[in-house]
Amino acid sequence: MKHCIYIIISLVVITIVNQHQREISTLKNLVESQNQLISAMQISQRNISVQTKLALTIGRNTQQSLHDSRTKRIVKVTAYSPRKAETDSTPFTTAYNTKVRPGIIAVSRDLFAKGWTFGRKVYIKSLGVFTIEDLMAKRKKNQIDIFIPETTKAIAFGRKNMEAHLLAQPRIQQETYTHLYRSPTPDFLLAADDFCKRRP
Repeated sequence: MKHCIYIIISLVVITIVNQHQREISTLKNLVESQNQLISAMQISQRNISVQTKLALTIGRNTQQSLHDSRTKRIVKVTAYSPRKAETDSTPFTTAYNTKVRPGIIAVSRDLFAKGWTFGRKVYIKSLGVFTIEDLMAKRKKNQIDIFIPETTKAIAFGRKNMEAHLLAQPRIQQETYTHLYRSPTPDFLLAADDFCKRRP
C-alpha cells in the first residue's frame, strides 16, 4: 500500500514539475519575444532619430543656402563724392537724413527692395564693412556706391564687380529695451498730471 502511495506522490510531483517546466518555458519564450520586440523598437527608434537628424541637417543646409542666396551676391561697385553732379541738391545729406562720411554706401533700389535697407551692414570683399545710408538713382541696378570724400579718388575707383554680403542684424536683448525705455516714476506722472490740469 505504501509503495502505491509513493508511486502516486511521485507521479504528482513529476506532473507538477513538468507543468512548472512548461510554464517556465512559456515564460522564457514570452520574455524572449518581448526582448526581440524591444530590440526591434530600439532599432526603429535609432533609425527615426538618424532620419530626424538628417532631415534637420538638410533643412538647416537648405535654409542656409536660401539665406546665402539673399545675402551674398556679385554686385557692381562704384564710388561717389559730395558733388551735386553725382548726388542731388543736398550732396552732404544722405537719403537716410544723415551726414555723408567715409564708411557709408548707397545701394540701388532693387537691392533696397530685397532687404538691403538703411542701417544694415554690408561686407564688401577686400574693402571691408559699410553701412547703408543712401540710395542710388532709379536707373541703377544691382549696384553699390561707396562714399569717398575726394572726387578724384572716387573717379579713380572706377567700376568693379565684387562680392558683397548683407550681414545679419544683431538681436537686441530684452534688458536693453528696459534700459533705454524706463517706466516713468510716480513723481513724474503726478507732476505731468498736475501740469496738464493747470494748463488753460
